[in-house]
Amino acid sequence: MNHWAKWAVNAILLAAALVWLAAPAAAGQKLTWREISHLSQVHKIKGPDAKDHLLGVYQHQGVCLFPGGQAAAYETTGAFDVYGRSGGGRTHRGYGKISFSDGSAIIFKTQGVEYFASGDKLPKLKGTGSFISGTGRYQGIRGSLSFSGGYVTGLSEDDTGGEAVLDYQAEYTLVR
Repeated sequence: MNHWAKWAVNAILLAAALVWLAAPAAAGQKLTWREISHLSQVHKIKGPDAKDHLLGVYQHQGVCLFPGGQAAAYETTGAFDVYGRSGGGRTHRGYGKISFSDGSAIIFKTQGVEYFASGDKLPKLKGTGSFISGTGRYQGIRGSLSFSGGYVTGLSEDDTGGEAVLDYQAEYTLVR
């Protein structure tokens, strides 16, 4: 092989190595957790079109429990547009943050619906979302998630309470 051919082969190998190094560090990872949270704030306004139409903002705070026993602090803030049981949709959009004891964090956004299963007095929730950013061991996180669960207690008279339990399934990559 002549000098130029060896140079071309080495250049191709170097380019392939650079492409490999630039690829996601952890492709196709799965992450599951259970959110246990408390509705710490809610502000609602009645919609003008129906007496059971409410629009508003909320904040949930609590913990996330991961397989293997790891726990993290959790908070989410979002908005809702809901009708009572008899009509209209029940939608919500929000932003969540999971904070780990090692300083790592995950920030994500969600959208979903509330619904009442037959005979239930408290709403169930389900939806999807995507990761926005991460720090520490989750630096460069990208991917999607889904969730389902529901409320286990209702609101108190001051519109707080409303403990919820939600299960999340996520797939992600860490992009350098």
